[in-house]
Amino acid sequence: MEPVRKYLSLVFIFVILHTTLFAIDSDAMKEGKKAFSKKAYGEAIKKFTKHADSHPQDGEAYMYLGYIYEYKKDYPKSIQNFRRAADLDLDKDQRKTVLLKLALFFNYHQDWNLSATYASRYLKYDSKNEEVQKIYNRAVGNKGNPSSTHSYSHPTKVESKPSEPKQSEVKKETSKKQEEVSESSEGTKPSEYYEQVLANQPHLEDVRWDYVLALFEEKKYDLAETNLKNLIEKNPSRSRYHYKLGIVKLRQDDPKSAIESFERAKKNPFSKDTNVFLYYVYLNEGIAFQKLAEIDKAETSFQQAYKQLPKDPPLLALARLYEQKSDWENCITSADKALSLNPNQVESHMFRFVCMFEAGKRTKKFETSFAKYSEFIDSKFPDLTQTPEKYQVGFIKLARRYTETNAFDKAETYFSVLEKVPANLESREYLFYRGRNYFYSGKVDLAISILQKLSGSSSGYYLLARCYSRKGDISKTKEQFKLAADLKPEYWTAENLEKDFKEVWKDSSFREFIQTKAGTVSAQNQ
Repeated sequence: MEPVRKYLSLVFIFVILHTTLFAIDSDAMKEGKKAFSKKAYGEAIKKFTKHADSHPQDGEAYMYLGYIYEYKKDYPKSIQNFRRAADLDLDKDQRKTVLLKLALFFNYHQDWNLSATYASRYLKYDSKNEEVQKIYNRAVGNKGNPSSTHSYSHPTKVESKPSEPKQSEVKKETSKKQEEVSESSEGTKPSEYYEQVLANQPHLEDVRWDYVLALFEEKKYDLAETNLKNLIEKNPSRSRYHYKLGIVKLRQDDPKSAIESFERAKKNPFSKDTNVFLYYVYLNEGIAFQKLAEIDKAETSFQQAYKQLPKDPPLLALARLYEQKSDWENCITSADKALSLNPNQVESHMFRFVCMFEAGKRTKKFETSFAKYSEFIDSKFPDLTQTPEKYQVGFIKLARRYTETNAFDKAETYFSVLEKVPANLESREYLFYRGRNYFYSGKVDLAISILQKLSGSSSGYYLLARCYSRKGDISKTKEQFKLAADLKPEYWTAENLEKDFKEVWKDSSFREFIQTKAGTVSAQNQ
């Protein structure tokens, strides 16, 4: 009887293994891999999705989808699929690769909870990997757990089945955004949970810290501030508490108090990865100084952040600062350095494009940044009014560039957005270049209506004179030409006079007007 039972067990095992292998090697999976090898990613996505639908426990299809979206630079979808793969069936090597990718990604984006989760799961397979051990240690330290020993241990809570990505995750790009740093809410329980624990055990410092993190994620900043002050009172040398209070103050739009907290944090910096800690302190301190319009101090803080860690966020912050100061050369240099570290950072391309435009440097880098910036706006924001304000810094330059390349309708879409900002309606740059776009697109009356609002501009008066010339209005052509030449006498002898004023040049009175400089010299002398 025993041999029969063993035989039946072997047959059962064979059937299960055969079914599993067949499922993994389905026709859809085979076709997906074939399309993947040929880089036919659209077809591969369809096949892997089909396989995943019919084999919900197989993680291999999701792993391949993660690779495809990574190649397509759609990082949110890539990570979403890698996370699904990590919780499903994979062989050991595949699982290690996926877990490593996730640990590195969340480490780079400072999502310490998820970075620790995936690093610890990887270390189950390769506990001697020193780089992943460092990632795990850093993640635990940055999460602010005071009881952390900074060494690997099996986590008591492993991430559950993946959920749909949050809006904040979807908006993440390949590079770090220059913004306040905060811990992820994923892995942190709702604040009500900690309130119940603290009601019975108010002395638990690490629980109160997690409570602060939960409050911060829930945007309950006043309550987070109260509990942080409680923690600081009990442990005034704890640098993390001062740093987090500074971030809370920034969110409360109190940059002066934020700076005071950052200064306290710097006096006793975090002992593990001190440069990483100081990097964030200086970076956010620079933001606080910038909000106070203390530009020189902001510049120093951003430079100090870069000194701690040579990353692109402080360089991007400096580029933004220099653009505001109209320091075009330093803006270009900072954006250049940022792009050497992160070639696809759109804001860096935007600032380099804007400042090279202002500096008159039409090099290959200028064209590259224009292409990257304009393509990003076109693909992400078909409705320009929905473009985040931070990406609108270069809109006026995009409009000008499209005018230069005779894409007049395209330029007008940007001018239409810019006109909704009241300050632009008084901007000489906006008025002149929108009038110029109308002029060259043949909308002379609209050009006149815009250019008439511009005063004290020789170029504006000259362009307005050309508008009236096209309409054959000799009197107003002379009037505007004289205003232009009074500011810039070179117009009297400009080489393009005859071409620019083709419609009125045939009139002898206009030629005499030019020859005598509006009657101020004799024609013979001229």
